Amino acid sequence: MTTNQSIDDVAVRIGVLFYESSVEVDAIMTTAVAYIRARGITVGGLLQRFGERLPNGKNRMWVDDIVTGQSIRLDLPRGAHARACIVDPDALAQAACMLRRTIEARPGLIVVNRFGHAEADGGGMRAEIADAIFSGATVLLAARISYREALEAFLGGPPTVLPLETSAVIEWIERAAASEQAENAGS
Repeated sequence: MTTNQSIDDVAVRIGVLFYESSVEVDAIMTTAVAYIRARGITVGGLLQRFGERLPNGKNRMWVDDIVTGQSIRLDLPRGAHARACIVDPDALAQAACMLRRTIEARPGLIVVNRFGHAEADGGGMRAEIADAIFSGATVLLAARISYREALEAFLGGPPTVLPLETSAVIEWIERAAASEQAENAGS
């Protein structure tokens, strides 16, 4: 990306799935990514998934590297009565390293599993998300609706908000890929 591009130019390449906890956002992203990869669009990044239910009522959380298949358990077991955030900071740092490797590989689409609590509070994978955005790639990420204000403040404006439908996500990615190809052909 060149320095004379505005945040509006950048925001067009950022697609966000804002969701409530009742929505299976991970299934939407996983299905869309599988379809896009089958179509030959280079994709890298992280997908989140949930495992078995823990005694505290929450589920184990995993993040998977799309290209390598490497998995990291994100949750930190804190006992049956734990209610606070259960994300393991060390696992989040490992996931950030996986995302950094993806950015360096320069795929056409970078998937970020979440802009979550840690990112909204100024930590987590904020630096990697920023680097993904400014790498010139199209970026797909998920964020709970409660983090919308924090995400928009981080981005400096609103992203492209995608409907919570696999077909809409696929269509947006395909349009972004076609636009990128047209830009590359013109340079």
